[in-house]
Amino acid sequence: MGTNPYNLLDGVRIVELTTYVAAPSAGRLLADWGAEVIKVEATPRGDVTRFVVPLPGMKPVPYQFHNANKKSICVNLKTPEGSEVMHKLLKTANVLMTNTREKALVKLGMDYDTLSKQYPSLIHAQMTGFGETGPMANDAGFDNVCYWALGGAMYASMEKGTAPIIPPSAFGDNSTACTFAGAICAALFKQKCTGEGSKIVSSLYGQALYNMTEPIMSIQLSDQDHYPKSRLENTPLNNTYMCKDGKWVMTCCHEYERYFPLFMKIIGREELVQNPEFNTFAKGNEHSREIIEIISEGFAKFDRDELCKKLKELDVPHAVVANVPDLLESEQAWDNKFLTKFKLHDGNEVVEAATPIKFGGVTEAPRKASPYLGEQTREIMEELGYDQATIDDYLERGVAICKDGPSDLGDC
Repeated sequence: MGTNPYNLLDGVRIVELTTYVAAPSAGRLLADWGAEVIKVEATPRGDVTRFVVPLPGMKPVPYQFHNANKKSICVNLKTPEGSEVMHKLLKTANVLMTNTREKALVKLGMDYDTLSKQYPSLIHAQMTGFGETGPMANDAGFDNVCYWALGGAMYASMEKGTAPIIPPSAFGDNSTACTFAGAICAALFKQKCTGEGSKIVSSLYGQALYNMTEPIMSIQLSDQDHYPKSRLENTPLNNTYMCKDGKWVMTCCHEYERYFPLFMKIIGREELVQNPEFNTFAKGNEHSREIIEIISEGFAKFDRDELCKKLKELDVPHAVVANVPDLLESEQAWDNKFLTKFKLHDGNEVVEAATPIKFGGVTEAPRKASPYLGEQTREIMEELGYDQATIDDYLERGVAICKDGPSDLGDC
């Protein structure tokens, strides 16, 4: 392994037939951990995140983050020649990772039932929107639909009496990607021990339900746990408060009797510590609105930094409610190398979030730029045994694409 603590999956080859974010994000994690990830992109434009953006004014940069440390081969799998290239590649692979819907996989001959007969040791890992069966199995879906809306997080996160929240782009995708990457590692361990392949199916909807475990359980066991909630109806010590400067702080204290006296000390209302209507968890919830208003009035006397200092001195669990620009200036993030700087293909330097796992201490995973469309097509086809004349013919006829810079199709 040498001096690189991220070289854990050295020797593992993953063929990635993916688009958008959730599955490519998992591939990025595995690439960071040392796997050789070969992204198979469709002609003529490749992964749509090369040129599609979710928000007005946003540059098409998600591809460059979620596909870093990978190789790209661009072939038309709907042609006999492209299909042959894919099968030669699969013969060398440990894993096929895809988010292609089942009907399309069957048409391509890339579904699990077909490939498991041809390559019994291959791990077939499929990311779906809603799962592999049921009435929505083949429906189109993205994280806002599968994860946030249908999964309940959008409704449960809204402030009562307002509209459902607008989720941050790809939030559910990246959460699901982490679980997906972990499952692939488990299957790789089985493959190494037994030589056997596995079928893995992940879904944005399933991840959302798992992340909603506490609300799902609680609402069945309590007639008080209803969504959406108002902050004025929530437990007083696990709540948000606005400071004098208009900035917000979140406190999160589950041991009510332990922390209630500390809150009262900060706001100068120590006489309430002995008040039996306020000083127990049960009474705190019963009189939540009144107590929240008392704490709100007390906290509003301090600027956010001043309040955070007092909370920290008393070891009260809390954090500032950060906006996106605040993240870029986070000392905690920079000290732990959770953020890093990288140059995009156009030369602009940006701050990006590192993949969230650290190996060997406070370290950074090796970071290579994402590939241009089919950047490694020729290299990979040569490795698979194709001669130069055949490769040139495929490139000339558009069966394959190989670029060493931005294409003329608007990608980055």
